[in-house]
Amino acid sequence: MIKIIFAVILSCFMFVSCAGSGRDEKPIHVSDYSASAAKYMPLEIGNKWVYSVNYMGSSGEIEVIINAFDGEWFVDNRGGKLKIDRRGIRDDERYILMFPLQREEWISIIDTRTTEIRKTVGVDEPVTVPAGRFEGAIKVHTFVSIPGNRILHSYHFFVSGVGIVKIETFLEDVREGTITRQTTTELVKYDLKETKS
Repeated sequence: MIKIIFAVILSCFMFVSCAGSGRDEKPIHVSDYSASAAKYMPLEIGNKWVYSVNYMGSSGEIEVIINAFDGEWFVDNRGGKLKIDRRGIRDDERYILMFPLQREEWISIIDTRTTEIRKTVGVDEPVTVPAGRFEGAIKVHTFVSIPGNRILHSYHFFVSGVGIVKIETFLEDVREGTITRQTTTELVKYDLKETKS
């Protein structure tokens, strides 16, 4: 269980969605949204984000630095990969944000037992984290069914010109009718290089 939660956090966390894997099941609009996507995930070598992470009462910090470029992928110090393409922002397994924003949910099949369903549920969300108050965040809801009639929910908040500022995860026990907060990840500080044109 803990393994699943940490896998979702790390895969959703920063550098995490897959190019051309053919895993997304719904057809995608053919327009090019790469410029819009790039605003919500500034990818340049040297960009750095520091997050506070609280996992059910245990806390710490995670530093994410983009330190390499591999083909079309930006690679961070934790081994994660991200790229921007015409459909949105993706890691090596899934799209973490897709455009246009007002669209239906999208599905990523991670393996034979794990299917993630994501949907944009807010496009003008205010969000306050240690790094400050941000307006106009995009909020994406992800849910994954896990054994034991439970659902893992996560919410990612993307801010233009900054990237991911907050991630929250909750465990829903369908049989018990309960929802328990699992993790809160919040941006503490960031240092972004000027984007190359």
